[in-house]
Amino acid sequence: MKKFNILGAALLLLASCATLEQTNLDWIPIGPDFPATKAKNVQIIGSKSEITRPYGNLGLLRIKNLKPERDVLKMGVEKGRRFAASKGADAILIGQYNSAEDGASDPRVTLIIYAIKYVDDLSEEDEKAIEDFKVLGILNERSDS
Repeated sequence: MKKFNILGAALLLLASCATLEQTNLDWIPIGPDFPATKAKNVQIIGSKSEITRPYGNLGLLRIKNLKPERDVLKMGVEKGRRFAASKGADAILIGQYNSAEDGASDPRVTLIIYAIKYVDDLSEEDEKAIEDFKVLGILNERSDS
């Protein structure tokens, strides 16, 4: 019975973490989704001046309500890296907002991550994703009129 209680508590904890993961993540698409890349190949960039190639912005990812602790923030960055890779990103540009700046008594951090795609070496599949995105945009504009 004791093993069951421990297992039940562990499953409950995992379920609550999975729920938290989904509720603290916002994805705002700006460009098309491309074929997924490998997370380990997604470059992490801390400043726009570090971007040395032509690129497009695929979207903005916000990971909210993180404790301002180093390990938690590192896990958040890796989570963002995996998510951006699923959208076909080549790099992520990272920023943050810390509620402590506004005097919060229990400060939380929001990671602000731009998923970017380099456009100087696009594959045929990438070109098709861009064209499909453009066509959908035209169709949406016409259906709104």
